[in-house]
Amino acid sequence: MESKNYSIKADKVVLDEENKESITTTTDRCYFSELPWHVTLEILLKLPIEALIRCRYVCKSWRDLLLDPSFAKLHHGITPTGVVLQSSLFPHGNSGGLYLLEPQEQGPTSIIAKLNHFTYLESTLVNSCNGLICSCDIRMANPIYISNPITGDYLTLPNGETKPDGQFVSGFGFSPKTKQYKVVKYSDFVEIYTLGSGGWRRIEHVPPARHRSLFGTFVDGALHWLVKLPNGSLLIRSFDLENEQFRAIPLPSSRVYYASFKRSNLGIFGDCLSLSSIGMYASDWDIEIWVMKEYGVKESWTKQLVIKSPSPWEHWWNPESVQVICFLKNGEVILDCVGCPVIYNIAQESFRLLNPNGILLTHVKATAHASSFVSLKDIAMGDGSRVLINLDHV
Repeated sequence: MESKNYSIKADKVVLDEENKESITTTTDRCYFSELPWHVTLEILLKLPIEALIRCRYVCKSWRDLLLDPSFAKLHHGITPTGVVLQSSLFPHGNSGGLYLLEPQEQGPTSIIAKLNHFTYLESTLVNSCNGLICSCDIRMANPIYISNPITGDYLTLPNGETKPDGQFVSGFGFSPKTKQYKVVKYSDFVEIYTLGSGGWRRIEHVPPARHRSLFGTFVDGALHWLVKLPNGSLLIRSFDLENEQFRAIPLPSSRVYYASFKRSNLGIFGDCLSLSSIGMYASDWDIEIWVMKEYGVKESWTKQLVIKSPSPWEHWWNPESVQVICFLKNGEVILDCVGCPVIYNIAQESFRLLNPNGILLTHVKATAHASSFVSLKDIAMGDGSRVLINLDHV
């Protein structure tokens, strides 16, 4: 999609000087504002997210419509799952920021928007849920931020009890039954922050275990971590955001799945929990993608895909550390190869690096993300915390 720069004049949108002649009219009358509300809504719902971000600045009526909770619900229902990428380290002195990546109706998956650098996003990306992003300072455990990169809203959570010198794992998710957003972190005990509550709650101690990743994978109303217990056994530890209890999710049968803590990673494939690992009988370090078709049912684990290592072996390829970020509706899979985002095309069995404007993204944290206009102000109502707005975020 070709990117265009917009400027605002009264109630009329005009293109920049380079393209101005293509839409200049002989009148300042804004016919668009005279359309019935439902027609305007249908038009806006068909626009790409980059255009919608700019439409908020056209006029007050458009801004109010785009920030209306009913529009946010409709828009989120049709928004395809994509990826948000964060990197603060670029070669040649280029600035970092957030990149939004979505599948295209025609053509390959591509980056659709780059959001300017947020001060609060100098912290590390944890995960995303319903268009809201959680990030934190992994060195100090605090602060933790919740933000919506589309609206510019962000919320700084009060500090919890987790000490900076202790290992902690974090995750952010939503309980469909209670309609609550929650942040979870723990070292030897669990702390929970429900958006809108105003404070952290400490609920229980956690049995010791090594975690493959500090950040949880959110699927089916629960956060998940691949852990190794003191006795050496592996399991998926799940934390249900509704009843706030841990449970064990079984791995695929040992007859067909080679359980290796250092060579396995959790991810998301469609709406399902996935597990990527070097196969038991794989040649050339091929990666098997296992998908749990029915949540919580061991027998539902299915070998969905085998990704063969690139030939010749690329410098960015490390099969022991490949993580599936998400599966896109256009048949491509986003992989995190040791901080290097890679697009794998299933039909063509090919790899493609993300290099916007010829710049290779490095030191990247990526997570599945579906852009939305969900309002943090509505969610955090009664929290007592101040929701701030970054007006210069695009």
